[in-house]
Order: sequence, then structure tokens, then C-alpha cells
Amino acid sequence: MQDTDMILNIVRSTNAALVAIDLDGKVRFWSKYAENLLGYTEKEVIGKNLPFIKKEFTYEIEKVISTAKEGKAIIFKTTKQRKDGNEIELVVHANPIQKDSSVTGISMLLQESSVLKKVCYLPFGNENYTKEPKRTFVEIRDIIFMTLDEGRKTINQISNESGVNWRTVEKHLTYLIGKRYVSEVFSSEYVRIFELTALGLEYLSEIKARTLQKHVKKA
Repeated sequence: MQDTDMILNIVRSTNAALVAIDLDGKVRFWSKYAENLLGYTEKEVIGKNLPFIKKEFTYEIEKVISTAKEGKAIIFKTTKQRKDGNEIELVVHANPIQKDSSVTGISMLLQESSVLKKVCYLPFGNENYTKEPKRTFVEIRDIIFMTLDEGRKTINQISNESGVNWRTVEKHLTYLIGKRYVSEVFSSEYVRIFELTALGLEYLSEIKARTLQKHVKKA
């Protein structure tokens, strides 16, 4: 495990709007990019309710919390207001944070919807969310390896970039840690960060070689 302060600085400055709240809806973590995206500083939001949730949209956060308590993730599209008053369309990826099999909070990845397509507004009372396509164990493992090729990432980042459900990502990471392909470089109540080990980088090279060989054969 590397220096805690250094890892926290990496998380806070990462190019992703990462937010964590507890089960009362209070902000417990606010990344630097969340500040850049929405205009609120960490000092302004820590320990308080999400500043961009207006009264008429409280059902959204209530839905996120109730879904997390069931151990489920949820993705939805919403329109929010920055601190400067300008509106921004966001896609929210909310995942339960678990400790000792109990849900202690929710981590959220916020993205501008212009980057993502085909995501609907939160269907209040409708649970028919899009399910990920079925992949083999090896395919999912290889996708996770390719996602980690860019460096350290949280479970949310891996899930979002790979298109693999966060719970599936977590299970595979546990397996890969056991095989010494992946190491968990930081862990707290709200954030976990992973990276490939030297053995994992070797295996990643094999994946790239196989992929290249397939393209050569097709050509």
C-alpha cells in the first residue's frame, strides 16, 4: 500500500467528477473535477446535502439511496444547475459503498451527458434498466486489464469505461488480486483504487499480442 496522502491527492485531482455521500445524503467525498464541473469547492459541500439537488428533485437522491441500500447500482440522466446558475445535463452512475457486507454510502461518477448517448432520465418507479450483454469470464477479465492499461482507477471508473457492471468488476478484481495480477493501492470507506502489478502488465502484453494477431488474420 502506497502513501495515503499521495493516493488521496491522485483521487481528488483525477479527471473525473467523483462524489460520495452517506445514507443521509451528506457529502463525504468531493473530487477536484467535481469542483471544476459544478463550481462548488470541497469546503463548501463536505458534510452537507448535495448543493445541486433542488427540492423538486429530491426524489432522485431518495431513489439513489434506497437502491443502494438494496445493494444495487443505478444510472440515470438529469439536469442540474452549476453554482454560477448555468444548467448542465449530467449522467449519474451511482454505486453502493459496502463495508463488511453492509452498505455505508453511495459513490457517484458524474459525467456531462453530451459525452454519453442513449441514457434516459431516471424513470421514477420503473426498474427496467438496460442490462449489460453477457460476456465470458475471460472476455470480462481482458476488458478490465485493457481498462487498467491507462493507470490507476477506481471501481466506478473501470465499470464506466469498460461497460461492465460495478459488482462484476469488483468480483473480478478480487480474483485478479488473488492471482497477483492486480493490486489495491488505496482503500477507504468511500474510495478504492487499483492498478496492474508487474505480472498483470505481462499478461496485458499477451492480450495486446492476441488482439493484434486477430486483426492481422482478418486483414
